[in-house]
Formats: sequence, C-alpha cells, structure tokens
Amino acid sequence: MMIIQQGSTIRTSLCGTFASTVRDADTRREETSVFFLKTRWTPREETTDRTTRFVRSTSQSSENFRCSACDVLRSIVSRRSNVAKGVNEQDDADLEKGMVLAANALSAAAERVVSHPQQSDLISDSEELEYIKRLADAMASMASYHLSTIADEATRNLFLERMLGLTRFPSLETVEMIIGAWPVMLRAMGAELPKTFTRGPPSTGAANPYNSQKSEPNGILPAGAPEALLEIARVWLNAGAGIASGFDTTGIPGNKSEDWADECESALDLRERWIQIRARWMDITKLCTALCPSNAANQAAQNTGTVISWTQPGGPLANSTDETKCAALEGATSFLEAIMVALPTEGPSFAGFSSILETLLGNLIAIDYKAPLSNAQVAKMLETYGKFAKARPDAAATIMSRMFTILNELPADVNAGAPPVRQRDIVASGRTGQAARQKVCAAILIVCSAAPQVRVYTRTRVIDECAS
Repeated sequence: MMIIQQGSTIRTSLCGTFASTVRDADTRREETSVFFLKTRWTPREETTDRTTRFVRSTSQSSENFRCSACDVLRSIVSRRSNVAKGVNEQDDADLEKGMVLAANALSAAAERVVSHPQQSDLISDSEELEYIKRLADAMASMASYHLSTIADEATRNLFLERMLGLTRFPSLETVEMIIGAWPVMLRAMGAELPKTFTRGPPSTGAANPYNSQKSEPNGILPAGAPEALLEIARVWLNAGAGIASGFDTTGIPGNKSEDWADECESALDLRERWIQIRARWMDITKLCTALCPSNAANQAAQNTGTVISWTQPGGPLANSTDETKCAALEGATSFLEAIMVALPTEGPSFAGFSSILETLLGNLIAIDYKAPLSNAQVAKMLETYGKFAKARPDAAATIMSRMFTILNELPADVNAGAPPVRQRDIVASGRTGQAARQKVCAAILIVCSAAPQVRVYTRTRVIDECAS
C-alpha cells in the first residue's frame, strides 16, 4: 500500500487513497492503526496531505475514524522539522505545503463546529464532544509550533479566526485543550505578564542552525485579535461567575455553572476545575491588556457596569438573593482584576483611559447593596484599584474610606470558628458573614500594600474605630 524509499530520496508518492479503501467502521480502525505506524517514516508533507482528507470526511466517517485523524494530524503538526530552515529550499517548500494543507483542513473542520446552529446539541453528544476536543488539541498544537511557517497571511488569519470561534465553544473539556496556545502567540507579539521576567531579544547565534525551530510562532496575530480574545475572556469569566465561591447562580445571564456540572463528578470537582481555567483566562486577559490597554480599560468598565445593572431595579437579578448578586459580581471582578493589574499607570496611554477608570471608581464608591455578601464583593472590586490609587493619591483615601464603611456595616459573626477543614464544607464557606469580613479586610491590606501612602490614613482610621 505504501512505498517508502530510504536515504536522501525520501520524497516518494503514497500509493492510493487511504480513505477509499475503507468499507466499514472496523476496516477504518484497522487501516488507521496501520497509518499511525507508518506515519513515523512518511515525509511530513505527504502524510499531511492524506490526513487532511481524513478530517474533511468527518460527515461520512465513524467517530473513531474522525478522532484518529485528528490525533494523526496533531502528531504531525507538533513535530519540529528535522532539517533547519534555510538549509534546503525543497525541504522548506515541502514543510510549508504540508502546513498549509493541515491548516486548511483544521479550519474547515472547525467551521463545522463554529457554525452549528445548536451548539448545546454538540455538547450533549459525547461522541461529538470527544471529536471537538481532539480537533481543539490539534489546532492548539498547530498554532504553537508551525502556524508561523505559513507565508500566506490569508490562510493564517482564517485559521486564527476559526480557532477563536472554537475557543468560544462553551465546554470546559474543549477550552482546556485550546486555551494554552493563546499565551504563546500573545507573548510572541511582545506581551508579558506584569511583575514577571521579561525576555531579551531572540538568540541569533550562527553556530546553531536550529534557532528558528523554537516551539513558539513569530508575531502572527492580526490586528484586532487581542481585542477579540479579550471579549471571549469576558464571556468565559462571566459564565463561571460564582462557581469558585459555591454561590447560587440561578438566573445570572450567560452563566454556565449548571451546564458544566454535567462535565464534572461533583460540585467540588467543578470548583477546582474552574479555578484553574479561570486563572488561565485571567493570564490571557493580562497579556491582551498589555497589547491593547485602552480597549481593555473600556471593556472592563463596560462589563462591570453591565453586571451591576443586572442587580439594580429592573435588571434580571433585581429580586435575586444577596448570594446570587454576589455571584454575578464575582465574574465581573475577575475580569476587572486581571485588566487593572496589567494596565500602565503612567505615560501617554494612561492619559487616554484614566478618565474611564475614574468614572468607574465613582460608580463603585456610590453603590450600596445594604447586603453583606454583595457589599463585600464591591470591596473586592475596589481592591483592584490599588495600583491606580498609588498614581492618584486623592482617590486612595476615598477607596479606603468606602472599604472601612463596608466593613463596619457587615454583621459580626460571634459564633464563627476556624475556616472549614472538610472538603465538602469548603464550597459553602463563601456564604458566611465571616468570609465576607475576611474578604474586606484582605482588600484593605492589599490596597495598603499597593499604595503605601494610604497607610497613614488606615492607621488613623483603625485607631479611631478602636477608640469608638
């Protein structure tokens, strides 16, 4: 079925079309196994050409066949070239041809998922979900290793557009596969997380011909990609609002906690899984903010204002419990916190969005839920202004004054003991008055750490409170 020549003339033609020999599902599985084995010795460009036919035949193939095709393609695109770029022009051309075929095949397969009118049906179908997971894994590998080798900008942009669409797919299992590729591409555009190691210029040592084979692409994200990714991060963080604290999320617009519960064994498993995914989305948000700070500030203000409006009279959460309102605010806080940490507090870009932050701060200062959990979450939002308070000392005292007011209004939990030890109690621990007071106290300490000039005010306020 396959002729493989060894030595310098490894480029040979593959005899026949693999898919055409497939008669039923059993035959497909058998042939796919043979394909897996022979892929190790097949030229990448030719192997990729055949694999693209597998992915494109998803509507006629069995589930096992589709998944195996994605696995083969992921294995191919995650391998580095065995020849340094620029050494052999024919090798470079073969590699790019294979990667173009792979990118087009993955884009076509992702379009089927992204354009599906009822994505909830795909999530509820275990076979479809498994296929989408493997497709997402293959796309992430492609983006992380070889997408930058494709010279055609239209092919790259189409792939990234489909990958963005697949990143929106509301499944924890799928996003876990694809989310890791975005930080690689954002860092290649020059973004770095705040207060972390900043890499120097890339090595150009002529003695090492493999410098170009790093497992990260060059700056290939098109204009507008960081802004679009920020929007997706906002949707995801709002969708998981309340899960980390174990709050009731009934009625929150866009919340997916009930849907995601089916993907997890227990509420505790969902909580732990979401906390990890949330941390990764917050890192992506920080990297995007470094590339488009003005847009990030606008999105943070708009999202926070929207979520707060849900809790006001006439909003969908106007008559909800204090716990549900706090859950909604938790999602907005995660998005706001990630952006505020990464925003600059000086320079020309800061002048462009500082007024937006001041307006949002005024709204947060003015809001009063008259309820312990929601007000404690407002204090958490004010905490995100710590770095901003350092740049604007006049705002620092206002922030601290409001947080002390919230703290004084929280009911004292006289019977509160130590934090829960048993795992099943951790999820419910965020509902207590003790947890609310701890949240506000932590916010006060964090603002004092970020803006040292407010420590004198804080000390005076604490002395006055103790004296009274």
